[in-house]
Amino acid sequence: MAIIDFMRARATSIEEVKTRIRDLRGKNLRVSVNKGRKKTIKLDGVITDIFPSVFMFRSATGDTVSFSYSDVICGDIKLDA
Repeated sequence: MAIIDFMRARATSIEEVKTRIRDLRGKNLRVSVNKGRKKTIKLDGVITDIFPSVFMFRSATGDTVSFSYSDVICGDIKLDA
């Protein structure tokens, strides 16, 4: 699995993140969500919808969660393809 960690390698623009997320739409992913204080949640599922400010992720359990592109840039959200 390739970990997509945008911020660590170099500064990334929001447009680059949107393009990469658009390419991952419909593919099975594992999302790691950093909730702070060493709390991490891992979800398996797919990106279902893409909007100008957020993208929607449907987990394998059927729950739908929205994430902002800035969360990906900051490293709070990591996508494993």
